[in-house]
Formats: sequence, C-alpha cells, structure tokens
Amino acid sequence: MGKDYYQILGINRNATKDDIKKGYRRMALKYHPDKNDHPQAEEQFQEVAAAFEVLSNKEKRELYDQYGEEGLKSQDEAAQTFAQPTPDMVPFMCAVGGTVLFAFAAYKTFQFHRAPRAAMMEEVAHLADSTRKDIQSTDFIDFLPIISYQRRS
Repeated sequence: MGKDYYQILGINRNATKDDIKKGYRRMALKYHPDKNDHPQAEEQFQEVAAAFEVLSNKEKRELYDQYGEEGLKSQDEAAQTFAQPTPDMVPFMCAVGGTVLFAFAAYKTFQFHRAPRAAMMEEVAHLADSTRKDIQSTDFIDFLPIISYQRRS
C-alpha cells in the first residue's frame, strides 16, 4: 500500500486548500532538518513536501484520491516515456526529420517554380490558340509555295 499523504500532513480527506497549507507548514516546521536533529527528519521532510505537492495540485489530488500513489507513479512514467527519446531512437528521428525536411523543401521549390511555369504555359496556350485561329482564317494552300521555296534553297 502506498503512503497516505493526508496522514503525513495530519489533515482530513475533505480538507480545503487552506487546511493543506496549514498542515504542510506545521509538519515542515516539525521535520525540517535545520530544526530537527533526528536522523530520519530529512526523509520525513521530503515526504511532507511530496504530500503537499500532490494535495495542493487539483489534478494530482483527484488522481491520488481515485488511484492512490500508484496512479501518480503511472502518470509520471507515461509522461517520461513520451517526453524523453531513448538513444536508440535518435537515428530514426534524424532520418524521419531529414525526410520530412527534404519533402518540405521539395514542395516549396515546386511551388516557387510552378508559378512562373503556369504563367508561361498560359502564354504558350494563348499563342497556340492565336496561331490556330490564324491558320484557320488563311488558306493552307497559300503556305505551300513558301514551304516548297524554302526546300529548294
């Protein structure tokens, strides 16, 4: 069974924030290593500080009331598991990060070069359309002597 933080601070389970502060002050003065020469005073003082840290925080207190000290430990383990990468993950993270960085750079390059290309393609389409209209409005036979003349020279 885990430690009873309410008993460590000498308060009831339905204690208010003010009661928690008063209990902490009372026990901190009692077990402070500078005031108490007992060999276990420092250990007791650390327990009092841990109890105050949990009970003064609303989320931690609710978790402690529901699951006890084990619930707090599992929450801390989960936070440490996802917060700190292990050394064997670093190469993988670098590879993924490099791939993402490369993909982002390629995308931005594509965007940068696509805008002028789109304008150029629009202009080419316009020229092709106007050339097609010119060809349709002129007899094709008029162009035959020019083509044949160019081949002779």
